[in-house]
Amino acid sequence: FLVPLIALVFMSVLNSGNVSGIFIWLVKYPHIFFLNYLLLFGIINIFILLPFRVYLTTSSIFLISFSILGFISRQKMAIKGTPLLPSDIFLIKEAFKVAGSFSSIYIYLTLFCLIAIFIILLLLKYTPKDKYKWSSRVVISLLSLTLLFNFYFNFGFIQKAFGLQTINYSPKINYEQNGLLVGMILNTQNLNVDEPIDYRPDNIEQILRNLEAAYEVEPDFKPNIIMVMSEAFWDPLLMTNVTFSQDPIPFFRSLQQTQTNGILLSPVYGGGTANTELEALTGFSTHFLANGVIPYAKYINKPLEALPFILKRQGYAATAIHTYDNWFYSRNRVYEKLGFDKFISKEFLNQPEYKGQYIRDTELTKKILTAIQATEQPDFIFALSMQAHGPYPSEENPENTISVACDTLSPSGQAILSNYVNTINDVDKSFAQLIQELEQIEEPTLVVFFGDHLPLLGEDYSIYKEAGFISGDNSYQDYQNIYSVPFVTWDNYSTSKKYYRLSANFLGSLTLQLAKKDGGPLMDFLSLFLGEDMVITNPKYWGQEEISPLMLEHYKILQYDLMFGEEYAYQFQPENRPWENKNFMLGEGATIINGVDFTDDCLFIQGENFVEKHTVYINGNPVKSHYLDAQNIKTPGLKNIKSGNKLRVQVKLVDSQQNVISESNNYVFESP
Repeated sequence: FLVPLIALVFMSVLNSGNVSGIFIWLVKYPHIFFLNYLLLFGIINIFILLPFRVYLTTSSIFLISFSILGFISRQKMAIKGTPLLPSDIFLIKEAFKVAGSFSSIYIYLTLFCLIAIFIILLLLKYTPKDKYKWSSRVVISLLSLTLLFNFYFNFGFIQKAFGLQTINYSPKINYEQNGLLVGMILNTQNLNVDEPIDYRPDNIEQILRNLEAAYEVEPDFKPNIIMVMSEAFWDPLLMTNVTFSQDPIPFFRSLQQTQTNGILLSPVYGGGTANTELEALTGFSTHFLANGVIPYAKYINKPLEALPFILKRQGYAATAIHTYDNWFYSRNRVYEKLGFDKFISKEFLNQPEYKGQYIRDTELTKKILTAIQATEQPDFIFALSMQAHGPYPSEENPENTISVACDTLSPSGQAILSNYVNTINDVDKSFAQLIQELEQIEEPTLVVFFGDHLPLLGEDYSIYKEAGFISGDNSYQDYQNIYSVPFVTWDNYSTSKKYYRLSANFLGSLTLQLAKKDGGPLMDFLSLFLGEDMVITNPKYWGQEEISPLMLEHYKILQYDLMFGEEYAYQFQPENRPWENKNFMLGEGATIINGVDFTDDCLFIQGENFVEKHTVYINGNPVKSHYLDAQNIKTPGLKNIKSGNKLRVQVKLVDSQQNVISESNNYVFESP
């Protein structure tokens, strides 16, 4: 009876980060505290039939495991602003990659494991012989089985009996009220999206009847469209209590004076970039899905209406560029479903310039310009930066040129903020370079530049609180402050200028409007409501924005139809149905070997689209390779190749997950 209680206390204290939290929870919600205890009782005591030493060992393993679960949830809250969620199981690779930036996490986890091993060894050596009777063991084991059975099969009844409420608008508050384990079970129930009550073909037909873009469309006008989603880009001057020695984003600010710009309400804070990305590319709202879920990891399994497909129907080439791993957030799979022709990730960049621990945005600018020049078609390019991604060191970089002053900021907070603003100052310079280069290209071009979310400045919004930017009272003003990022546009064909306040799901529709291009069922639907102030917020705040309930209902139905349902919309608009994207590729083009020469114990390989990280394989085995240029690679030191040997030569590119993401044809060569 005691071990489950200890496990619950340890897990709760590590999850909340303080001892007082568990007493507050026990006083406010004693019945829910007891329910979490019953769940742990069932999990741990199902093994009580085992020999006593083995039972205590398994109990210790469970105790340590649940403590680690609470610790991981707390660390995720500190790093990304949300606790551990059931959907995070689909992001294991990403979690390890992010954790690599926070070495202290690995140190603490190692300590947990060492303590666990030590406790288990002590138990095995010093635990006395078992004095319990089999009858009591059987009773406790059956009780545990009964509890687990009811949690699994009758949780709906338990939910009603204990008055459980899922706090969808805040995972943090959900866990504070329901506990980590029960809170996760409640969140798990939301992973499956329920079919809307009024989801029928006739309702879809009524929504789409006579639906067309609510703006002027010019079929013969095809400007290049470049969307740049800048990692953690934000306007620090909004912190009015902080003094900066100079404006960190002067070029961005200058465009705000002459070009269409505004505020974008992001669905995420501090992380979860893929959700802002999904909303901008598809028009889907993640607020209609379970809180904290990343649709890229779970839901994108078929071709979906998105800007790449929409624009390809109108003659565009569609390219995605990202200065990070191709597999992160499953982009290597998802981009195919969204209609991109190619995805150029960091693996395909030759000797990229780094600024800190991430690739500098100047490399992104180079690839955007190269992509435009590589096609005769108009281009749609979606480019994602990485340079401004956290964490930001808590010791100030001596090379910083912009200083920060604020009486209420701690020294570490001031250093973090200083390091961040100097980083985005360099990002701003790369953005300026992009626009300056585009001004030299005599093609109509539209650029939409926006942040994905606010930077993660300290644990639990600490720097924002210290600077007085938010009060921490969960008010709607705090919500708007912490989820609003800036965006700006640039084009070389119009003179109009407007200011918008939009949520990210309207950005794709606005982009089509500015480019005068046709949309699809959802984008055209959104264009009907696209005004200078139109946001879909966290459901908790729908009342403050006075969003039309009928609009929300139609929006939900149409999104469900396209994302999960029978796609009735394409029965009424078959010309807009996305197709199987069989020509999708990673990299700038297919890797091809055209010829091989053997001279002075070196194999010289001629071909197309070689990159620095390509490796040569001879008869299936990797050999030492030297990248010369995009058309030439050599493999030196091949002294054991005899005259007349037939060699099967191939070039492959392997990513950090050991997946082959690019491979050439097999070229059979007979050595002279």
